[in-house]
Amino acid sequence: MPLIEDGKMKIILADPPIIKNSAYKPNTYTPNLGILYLISYLRNKFNNLEMKYLESFLSLKQHVKEVREYNPDIYCISFPTLLANAAYKTINIIKNESRSLPIICGGPHPTADPEDVFANSKADICVIGEGEETLTELVAYYMNRGKHKQLEDIKGIAYRKSDNVIYTQKRPLIKDLDSIPFPAWDVIDMKKYPGPTRLRAYPFRMVLVSRGCPYNCNFCSNPVWKTNKPWLRLRSPKNIAKEIELYYNRDGIREIQLLCDEFNVDLNWSIEVCNEIKRLGYDDLYFNTLLRVDKVTEELAKALADINCWAVHIGIESGNQRTLDGINKKITLEQVVNACKILKKYNIRIFGFAMMLNIWEENGELCYESPDDVMRTLNFMRKLIRNKLIDYMSWGFVVPLPGAPLYDICKKHGLISGDRRLDTWKWGGMPVKLPNIEEKIMQRIKRKGMFLQMWCNFRHIRDLNWRNYRYILGRIVYIFKK
Repeated sequence: MPLIEDGKMKIILADPPIIKNSAYKPNTYTPNLGILYLISYLRNKFNNLEMKYLESFLSLKQHVKEVREYNPDIYCISFPTLLANAAYKTINIIKNESRSLPIICGGPHPTADPEDVFANSKADICVIGEGEETLTELVAYYMNRGKHKQLEDIKGIAYRKSDNVIYTQKRPLIKDLDSIPFPAWDVIDMKKYPGPTRLRAYPFRMVLVSRGCPYNCNFCSNPVWKTNKPWLRLRSPKNIAKEIELYYNRDGIREIQLLCDEFNVDLNWSIEVCNEIKRLGYDDLYFNTLLRVDKVTEELAKALADINCWAVHIGIESGNQRTLDGINKKITLEQVVNACKILKKYNIRIFGFAMMLNIWEENGELCYESPDDVMRTLNFMRKLIRNKLIDYMSWGFVVPLPGAPLYDICKKHGLISGDRRLDTWKWGGMPVKLPNIEEKIMQRIKRKGMFLQMWCNFRHIRDLNWRNYRYILGRIVYIFKK
């Protein structure tokens, strides 16, 4: 049932815009699924609520113009750490024009570091963690002018009070993910989004099948869904299949990413999801997803192949077992090889994630990979490719983001100065300076890996999604410039 309302209200939900000459650009390949979920959830709770989504491909000037013309009662913006500066610039311009307009921030960075948000912007409130229920209560608060509930009574927020930052009680996570309405895809034009770099079919869409992850890898920043327990929540297989059926029949979708941190954490559940999808009988619908290597089985691989899951992503991270143990990945190099062999029996493409210069602690002491360690990782990836066990790879420096244990390790050992974010980091460079590690040497190793990436892409050129040609060509130019 809708909440009690006093009158009509207009809200903007926004991604940060494109800032000219900024080192970091927002994702313009796929929409912000979190915002689409918020819109559908709010629709289900309010009758007299107008909403507008300002997407990431707007310029700052266009973004501010849209806000000015729409004249909202509330402005909400969601952003990760690497787009925090773009968000702050946008917030401050809007607040200077409309001083009484409530500005609410959400997403990974406001969850991980709300005090940074308040120190660098004129935002009023940060939503900490999952946003659906919290934003619903905030909208009701402003709609009812605080008659029924005060800010301090709303769980899961931080807000300004004089010169202080006030934190309210933690908000419990939504237990039943099936109770959340499907995302509001109708508010966007998917033709504007080229989709990911590799696709087997088009149109493409993402289906979020779970929220969170039970593991605690030190590099992973997933603060939104780790603000409370349980760290992993699963949708029911039938509810997932129902969403897929809707998109296939109503919207003509022909490829779906089963979006999650790892699809096979609970093997019984993942196989049942595949079985429910198979019962739909869509032979021309394709899938891709992400797996953990230590939980790949013959039964899972066959179930994935039976639903046309043509590609999976796996986290390899390093070719050094000591590193994998140090970063708390909880896998072995042998498990990587075994998982790839099983998946390849069913002709599934494999994209392997690998990182350079992993950092961790042992008995309180700072540890990190040497150039020789990084070369071992590159050689391990090269061997997997040569033996046709993986098809693609990612390759770049590990980045310490707020919310990740790695970030706290870097701060503790003085690798990140003060309380600042990665303001001085230039995209493609080393995010932190490590003792006795020369950036020039690391950039040479990085370039070797990037040429290997490019070779993988040309080897499977038919898999490339040329709707995303700007990104593909941009990567080629970047490699040769370096």
